[in-house]
Amino acid sequence: MTMPQQHWARGPADSKDATLILIRHGETTWNVEGQVQGHSNSPLNEKGKLQAQHLAERLAKVKVNVIYSSDSTRALETANLIAEVHHLKVMASAQLRERNYGVLEGKTLAEAARTQGTWFLTWQENRQNAPPAGESQQQMCERIMDAIRAIARTHPRQTIVVSTHGGPVKSAVYDILRIPLSLWRLTWIENGSITILRGTPDVMRVASFNDTCHLGTMPVLREEPEG
Repeated sequence: MTMPQQHWARGPADSKDATLILIRHGETTWNVEGQVQGHSNSPLNEKGKLQAQHLAERLAKVKVNVIYSSDSTRALETANLIAEVHHLKVMASAQLRERNYGVLEGKTLAEAARTQGTWFLTWQENRQNAPPAGESQQQMCERIMDAIRAIARTHPRQTIVVSTHGGPVKSAVYDILRIPLSLWRLTWIENGSITILRGTPDVMRVASFNDTCHLGTMPVLREEPEG
């Protein structure tokens, strides 16, 4: 499928706005099996590699100045395919990682329900809270927004690709639109999707959300923490 040339970076000539193209990494086997990923590493599966390639093709005609990525393997693999097209180096940052899910990582939610005791049942009712050895949604949101604002401050008037995870992408959107975290489960970020932010560190806006037209598929709906 041939995509039209994108003009995401256009704006007023004197604007200091940065354009941040946030990407959720391609699919992993852990995504398919419903295992909680968080800070744990899992590589792209074959579908995920194809999604990353479609992303690279979609962004090929965009003037990308800088590429950042979470230092997790799945995000770096996705970023590296995009970087090859633009002849850029990827700047990896632990600050762009998925939420730290602590003792839940590597488990499915069904496994956790069987093995983690009563605290897990309580956590299921309010996933904003931090699981043991993990972080809360609010802590992740603050970490991600600090990173997003720092990137926008460092690269005014530039277009920046940020390869990250479902939780961080949603965190940025919820923070900018002032959506309560209690409504977290009402939206979804698809593997290989594009979400675009524009603005300065002080004022940002959401230009697009969960764009998957380059994938040519309907979104996959399943129960899993974004990873």
